[in-house]
Amino acid sequence: MQTIRQIYDDAPEAIAVPETFRHRRLEVLLIVEDAETVSPRGLKSLLADMPDVGDDADFSRQRDVGRPELPWDS
Repeated sequence: MQTIRQIYDDAPEAIAVPETFRHRRLEVLLIVEDAETVSPRGLKSLLADMPDVGDDADFSRQRDVGRPELPWDS
């Protein structure tokens, strides 16, 4: 597999396909970056933007009561 990555600051109206890629199976990905997605966001800001769902009790670990004693055959 051969990969070509080309980043355009000002996208042209048409993008040329190299001669070696013509008449073959080809996958094209177009990713448009907005001004908001260009700057990386920190983990804290991503966590702060998460919706607040459920109660804290829903996510708390239940008390460990252990296993009951198992009777042994004598």
